[in-house]
Amino acid sequence: MKMLQRVHRGWKCLLASVLLLCMVLPQVTVLAKDSGSADWMGALSGETKLSAISIPGTHDTCTQFVALSYIFQCQDKSVAGQLDDGYRYFDLRLVVDEKDDKPALVIKHNFASCRKGKSPFSDKLYLEDVLADVSAFLAEHPTETVILCMKAENGDDSIADVQRLLYEQIEKNESQWYLQNAIPTLDEVRGKMVLATRFADELGVGPTRKGLNFDWRDQGDTTVVDEPYALSMINEGEKLWVQDRYNYDTTDKVNAIVDDLENCQAADDSFSLNFTSTSGSGKVGHPKKYATSINKFLTEYDWQDDTCYGIIVVDFATEKLAKCIYETNAR
Repeated sequence: MKMLQRVHRGWKCLLASVLLLCMVLPQVTVLAKDSGSADWMGALSGETKLSAISIPGTHDTCTQFVALSYIFQCQDKSVAGQLDDGYRYFDLRLVVDEKDDKPALVIKHNFASCRKGKSPFSDKLYLEDVLADVSAFLAEHPTETVILCMKAENGDDSIADVQRLLYEQIEKNESQWYLQNAIPTLDEVRGKMVLATRFADELGVGPTRKGLNFDWRDQGDTTVVDEPYALSMINEGEKLWVQDRYNYDTTDKVNAIVDDLENCQAADDSFSLNFTSTSGSGKVGHPKKYATSINKFLTEYDWQDDTCYGIIVVDFATEKLAKCIYETNAR
């Protein structure tokens, strides 16, 4: 009888253990997924220079809902979705507009407006909307950082006006920004937005507030060149290498991307931006067509562990592609 009681108690303990394991495992699975996408920078040494990290980025980040989408759409996920998927470099195109009868910065791709929803009658997407999403993400994921590269998209806008409106937004939460024109370590920028600018400092804010100088020469020529990447200077001692041949057809673009991957100049004193995006050489571009084949190539590419590929800037970003990029980092 006592033997049967012991067996019965043993089965009850085993059943309780199994039930407890079933309750815990789903939580463990979710945490593992989160740590692999939303918090991947947490596994990296804080002493690493930001330029020496393989970073997934998105081109024309805010075009999920953009006018004339056949030509101008480059992403199909929201800013929040891209952050959760692991993307840490955003390409933001700023245009001076109005909000509540006051000047404000909206996001556009060329002349096409980006909006908050699919309907053409939905609200315009303002810079402050994007910054709110990034700020909220970083508050929840303090091991991460996000580089925000700002470009003045409308040639008729005064750069001084663009800067002034940009700093109005920055000053609302300046402690969450890194504004210097010098490459930081990861620890210096964890939990912060890193400002990068593609325009001159017309306000004269100086190197401690201008952000990283990412102002490179346009590469829209369709001519195929031997070296598809070009050099510019961030400051007197730090460099920026950029491959952005955005009017190449698929084969030439893939060759340019691979050339940059195999000869990447990213280092402690050098950023590398490798744009995988293109609209082709025709009169009317269709980014989705090119991204479909290029992204397939990139997910099948032989990425090497413990290798810095710099910032890889993609169209129609996926979590799978982000992982291909950030998992090359030394841990």
